[in-house]
Amino acid sequence: MLAFAKTEYQTVPEYLFRHSPHTAVLRHAANGKWYAIIMPVSRERLGLPGQGITDVMNVKCDPNMVGSFCMQEGFLPAYHMNKGSWISVLLDRTVPAEQVFSLLRMSYALVSEKSGKAPRTVPRAWLIPANPKYEDIAETFRRQNEIYWKQSAAFIPGDTVYIYEGKPIGAVTFACEVTAVNIPYHYNQDGLHMDTVVSLVLQRRYDRAEFPLERLRDFGVASVRGPRGIPDDLLAALRAGGQSVNSL
Repeated sequence: MLAFAKTEYQTVPEYLFRHSPHTAVLRHAANGKWYAIIMPVSRERLGLPGQGITDVMNVKCDPNMVGSFCMQEGFLPAYHMNKGSWISVLLDRTVPAEQVFSLLRMSYALVSEKSGKAPRTVPRAWLIPANPKYEDIAETFRRQNEIYWKQSAAFIPGDTVYIYEGKPIGAVTFACEVTAVNIPYHYNQDGLHMDTVVSLVLQRRYDRAEFPLERLRDFGVASVRGPRGIPDDLLAALRAGGQSVNSL
């Protein structure tokens, strides 16, 4: 979690509590507000069975979603925080890593909104991961040029997303334009949870041999574990490569 926060938001953890030296606070750079706290807590204090210490993460949450999260395995009412707008997440692998990353993004976005900062209006490019075990994206795009995608970052209409498909493919395969955001879409099955989605329209296709992970590493992208920005030189190569759907 700490490595993700550093990569995604350039956040350096702060250790503020003498009585709990391993408790890490993640602070929003623009407004100084906390957006996550990662701490070791005894299972007894959390109301969990068994003995010993477990790591938990407190994150900001939409008050309308707190109840639904706390009904799911791995989620608890916020430990030592406002239980109406925060939740605690077990970091014992009960909750999949990608969902924990998504919760961190949600918390960061909520804290950003509170800062009074104007919403982003200039489109940007993202590199996002896809798990082939959930969907055969190539087959979907053979049938249609528009799909729904989990809203896992602060996307806005006009953004471009480059889809990196994980193993066994391991390459960037498609580029799409975000055409709509914040679409309600409740889904919770096979480890995949969604509450809102975005609409993506296909723009470009890439051969799997064109941008494999080995080539991405040449541009400084060692892995794609969640939505992230794209180095300028890689973005230029992606824009020049592939084949536009309009030319097919």
